[in-house]
Amino acid sequence: MTGATKEGHGKNPPDGTGEATAALDPQALARDWVTLWQSELAALAVDREALETWQTLVAVWAGAATALAGTLPRAPSAGGADDRSAGSARTAAATGAAPAAAAPDARDAEIDRLAGRLAELERRLAAFERGARRDNAADAGLARPGGRAKRR
Repeated sequence: MTGATKEGHGKNPPDGTGEATAALDPQALARDWVTLWQSELAALAVDREALETWQTLVAVWAGAATALAGTLPRAPSAGGADDRSAGSARTAAATGAAPAAAAPDARDAEIDRLAGRLAELERRLAAFERGARRDNAADAGLARPGGRAKRR
């Protein structure tokens, strides 16, 4: 074996077995694959025609996603309002007019509902604490001088 080392580095033996050994080395394959793709991506990055094609493709995808989002059903409003206003908004969007505000999200209604529930619970807790303070004050007056307890 002239030129070949025990670890497989160096020249390939003349019988051609070194080529098969190199093809089976996963680290060498991974290095070659990364090098290949780095050179391909570097070439694409400076190719003006490729960049224009990608920009056009992304614009088409964005337009398709916007059109698809306009066809999705909206969540019913929390106030029970009818969907006539939503239909006119869809018509305006279809004609190319920009919407005045972002579309309401179903999560917004749930957040509002939870905020209202939290406010109600805080009011109830405050009333409960006021009642507990009155009871504590009354309990403190139970033991009167002279050993007689106040009855409720």
